[in-house]
Amino acid sequence: MKNSWKLLLMALLLVGLGSQVQRSAAQTNLLQNAGFELPYNSDGSANGWGRWFRNSSADLFSDCANGYHKEPHWSAETVSAPLIQAGSASQHVGNSWDTWAGGVLQTVNVTPGSTYRFTVWARGRASNDDYPAPSEGGIRMDVQVGIDPNGSGLWNDADVKWSGFIQPHDTWQQATVEVTATGDKVTVFTAGDYGLQGVNQCRAHLDVWFDSAELIEVGPPPTNTPVPQPTSPPPPPAPAATSTPVPTATTEATATAVPTEAPTNTPEPTGATICINAFADDNGNGQFDANEGYMGSVAFRLASSTQVVGQAVSSGTAEQVCFDGLEPGTYQIEQVVPAPLEMTTAGTASVVVQEGQTAGVQFGSRLRVAADTDSADQPDSVADAATAVPTTAAEQGEASTVTSADEGGLPSWIGLSLLIVAVLLLGAILFVVLRRTA
Repeated sequence: MKNSWKLLLMALLLVGLGSQVQRSAAQTNLLQNAGFELPYNSDGSANGWGRWFRNSSADLFSDCANGYHKEPHWSAETVSAPLIQAGSASQHVGNSWDTWAGGVLQTVNVTPGSTYRFTVWARGRASNDDYPAPSEGGIRMDVQVGIDPNGSGLWNDADVKWSGFIQPHDTWQQATVEVTATGDKVTVFTAGDYGLQGVNQCRAHLDVWFDSAELIEVGPPPTNTPVPQPTSPPPPPAPAATSTPVPTATTEATATAVPTEAPTNTPEPTGATICINAFADDNGNGQFDANEGYMGSVAFRLASSTQVVGQAVSSGTAEQVCFDGLEPGTYQIEQVVPAPLEMTTAGTASVVVQEGQTAGVQFGSRLRVAADTDSADQPDSVADAATAVPTTAAEQGEASTVTSADEGGLPSWIGLSLLIVAVLLLGAILFVVLRRTA
């Protein structure tokens, strides 16, 4: 009996160990050089990774507000500890004065039908000043990660699933996305995008750092469950014998036409709609007053909980920017104002829409109010001479004894110094004369 219990306990332990091994295998990081450590390739990408980037046509390069993209530069960051999330290096991607969109990629062998999660840490900095000056928080760097479920290696493949954007100014943040593999390979992408249509985002430093990436299997492919086969039902019981009544003659029923309603076309649901605009909040009260107009060149970005749905720029007219055909749910809307403007309302708004519903959002902004030191902005006691308090004779007398340097007088300490020098010089002359006479 004791031996039986021992065998049972050993079997349970083996089962537990087996499940633990399977769980550990499922959490294995499938990436090569996931920490972006040295050595690096000659093109600046970390070993095991490749580069990707967007490139706009050259006719857009003359104006930063075009939101163009130029090829960035890749390099290993090994010097500044705050720019390394873990280990001894991180992957740097950046440009000077030219906006860009790009990152690094890697293609990995996987199991078709399994679900995979890709996560990476990222940090960004946009500024005209050298590091460690702080990043400009109003600049969009739109960091995200993506997975191509068929492993094509193309960032612009239509089936690449992208995460939502993060803006990791001067701080390490994680971006993550999940996808089910449709083939035996997947391609993972890290991405940053400084090009924003309608907004001048050109800066001397436009940088993003990536570190500590991870690709793990989070769900195995579905298994085929056999469909249960139908069984033959038992034969029905024999009916009991009953007496059959003799039929009687009945009048034959005549067919009467029954009016039927013509089928109506039921419209298919069209989804929800969100419309956005920007107004010129001249008085800065956060309200769209009747005497205020509209503000142009304000960028909008609409995102669900999982991805960016769309983006647009205000026209400066009453015409709203509308996103239709949206699935019911909660959406985040963000405004990005160009440098001459300042927000007078919140920079983001959360909107919940239902099927067939239209929601509207208005963002306020105005020209930045510069500090003015003219007399018109000073208190009345200074700017208005007519209301100044008259000075008394004593005050005038005291004021007349003050000699300013601009009028040719010397400060008192200079006069005192000259007096001391003169006394010393006179003493020296007297000393020499007295010695000669002696």
